[in-house]
Amino acid sequence: MIKNYFKIALRNLTRHKFYTGINVFGLSLGIGCSIILFQFITYHISFDTYHHDAKQLYRVVDEMHIPDGSINYEKGAPMILANAVKAQVPQVKNAAILMADKSFTVAVNNNTANPKLFSEHENIALTDKHLFEVLDYNWAQGNPAIALAEPNTAVITSVLAKKYFGDTDAMGKTLLVDNHLQVKITGVLAPGKGNTDFKADMFISLASFEQLNPDFAKQMRNDWYFINSHTHIFLQLNDNASPKTVESAITGIIKKTLGNDGSWFHYKLMPLNEWHFDGHYAGVIQKPLLLTLGLVGLLLIIIACVNFINMATAQSTKRAKEIGTRKVLGSTPSAIFYQFIAETGVIVCIAALLSVAWAALFMPVLNTWLGTSLTLGLFSGYQLPVFLFAVFLLVILAAGFYPAIVLSRFKPIHALKNQVNANVKTSQFTRKGLIIVQNVIAQVLIICTILITLQTKFLKNTDPGFDKNAIVMLPVPDKAKAKTDYLRNLMLSNPGVKSISYCYDAAISTSQKGGSVKYDTRDWETFTVLSSIGDANYAKTFGLKIIAGRDYAESDSSKQYLINEKLVKMLGAKSPAEVIGRKLTSGDLNNSDGTIVGVVKDFHSKSLYNAMTPQLISTGREYYRYAAVKLSGNNLAAGIDNIRKSWKTVYPDYAFEYHFLDEQVAQFYNKEELLGKLIKASTIVAILISCLGLLGLISLITTQRIKEIGIRKVLGASVADITALISKDFLKLVLLAVVVAIPVAWLMMHQWLQNFAYHIDVPVWVFIVTAVLSVVVALVTTSIQTIRSAIANPVKSLRSE
Repeated sequence: MIKNYFKIALRNLTRHKFYTGINVFGLSLGIGCSIILFQFITYHISFDTYHHDAKQLYRVVDEMHIPDGSINYEKGAPMILANAVKAQVPQVKNAAILMADKSFTVAVNNNTANPKLFSEHENIALTDKHLFEVLDYNWAQGNPAIALAEPNTAVITSVLAKKYFGDTDAMGKTLLVDNHLQVKITGVLAPGKGNTDFKADMFISLASFEQLNPDFAKQMRNDWYFINSHTHIFLQLNDNASPKTVESAITGIIKKTLGNDGSWFHYKLMPLNEWHFDGHYAGVIQKPLLLTLGLVGLLLIIIACVNFINMATAQSTKRAKEIGTRKVLGSTPSAIFYQFIAETGVIVCIAALLSVAWAALFMPVLNTWLGTSLTLGLFSGYQLPVFLFAVFLLVILAAGFYPAIVLSRFKPIHALKNQVNANVKTSQFTRKGLIIVQNVIAQVLIICTILITLQTKFLKNTDPGFDKNAIVMLPVPDKAKAKTDYLRNLMLSNPGVKSISYCYDAAISTSQKGGSVKYDTRDWETFTVLSSIGDANYAKTFGLKIIAGRDYAESDSSKQYLINEKLVKMLGAKSPAEVIGRKLTSGDLNNSDGTIVGVVKDFHSKSLYNAMTPQLISTGREYYRYAAVKLSGNNLAAGIDNIRKSWKTVYPDYAFEYHFLDEQVAQFYNKEELLGKLIKASTIVAILISCLGLLGLISLITTQRIKEIGIRKVLGASVADITALISKDFLKLVLLAVVVAIPVAWLMMHQWLQNFAYHIDVPVWVFIVTAVLSVVVALVTTSIQTIRSAIANPVKSLRSE
């Protein structure tokens, strides 16, 4: 019997090749896109879920509450907190410190006369054995319990070992870090067990911190106020321990230690596997975005299923006699039901196989377009095969159940006489409802695509308050004044270089420093002020606008400060001029006393996700990490070549590495760019599937009304009249879908835009364009078939009567 079902199913499908092709093609596109989106989603949700005690692992983050009601989200925590929590909170089983994202030069040091064979910046972290106790790394060589127990020791990845030592065993070899710290390789890490956000090319022992950076080590180890974005604290809780209890205990420790100042800090425990998704703490991608993409994948499958249902029910009158004959010959409704389910199964099976081919074909193209590294991995894990099987069953039930029920309920006498009007009217009503649903989905995607594109463009093009163009950021390997001055003079001798500033970071960065300040004769303020650190050319190089006072001068005897308008307001000053000449002490800059000499116009030191923050700018040679080089912009390639030559003159042993500031700023909005591209691609597929369904449906309807069209032509109807007659019903449904789609899309996008402190207002023209585009696409699609039917010779359609 089952064999017979599939034999008849194949016969019916080959008899109606056009409609079968539309169904297979539409379903395969929908399933293929859902496969790609599924792989994208599963890739991201897999981050840091593989650790042996993942459910008990947390990161300490900080919410700094500002008096104006805003909150500064800080992903770092003071180092001293880790030991305090471990000693005083019994619910904490282990605590680990990771000082991540350090960029130091690394050189091969083989103790010869010329030890530096080559030198490049690498991603370096400082930690100790506790990190390897709470997080799982794949060790190729070495013992995680003792590898970083001593100063001047390091664990490197196998990739870095291959890079510096080739096929030679790296264990016991030495590397020179930051041109002064010699470290011994005591461990090698193989490629990881899973995806993680906590990667480094090299882990240096935390005991080496004092040698690597003596200016900060003592303060960072013992200062409760010293919070750095790159200092991460991981806590492993005991089984059944409540994170809320630990948070309360941490709050008690902070209040006991800092007194009233403790009210500034609100430390929270974030589950380790949630870090990847939290936008407040520089998460890679947000869960609502993944949920949105998952919903888009589901909607694409629904659109394809709608096509299948519509064409199956539209064909009911053509298959009525077949069904009637089967029932007269003894077939039961259940047998006919399973017959149509079998036909659906064959179509879905072919579509699923084709969808895998689509995914394999387009995934490399999408990786290039999106900047991702997704793979199909059909047999590398159980997730994708299970997903495909679930989609297979879902589509068979969703697309095949209703048509099978409708067709199997035809009464034999009515079916043989082609009198199935009641069923046809019911299916027509259902079909119209499904067409509306299909168009609502497509129109919502169109609106979302346009608004995401507009918001991303707004983020990239909004004036940040400083000049980001033609500025090259160069990591500085040796901060000795003689060398940096020599490099400055060499570069400024090039006509393409306008100015140079040595600084901690650019005017906008993900690496933030901050602390409280004391203003004039007042005590420490109850809010955090971010610090930008650079030499006397900082404001000039980054194009900061001084609206009161003057620029600061670099001096070893007295500190001078620039502050922004936001800080002026938060200090309670009535005007920028009022703060000029007043005393200011920065807790972030070693409690340095100084004088406010100028006020700059507000500028965005963070992405536009965040509101404007109070900011100070001052000098600090010990903090400088980069040389910011402002080029003239006439010939950037020639400018880069010139500064490369100057660099090689001063630092011949170090690799010349650089990045443009405008590219760095653009990277802040990669998530929005990625979302826009994925939604755009999904929208194109949704429109294509909808058009295919509309084309197939209009083809069926014109076939069913072919004699009516012939009679109307004989009675004098024009091609335009016939086209309008058949198309107007579809256009009404499209317009009704527009009415439904606009509020749905507005609500969705309004909610999404609230994630940004600065965002566009939703323009009305977006909805008008979507409505016009939907009508035009529907009109063109329906006209293709209706015009063909309208210009056909009526004699051919009527002579069979």
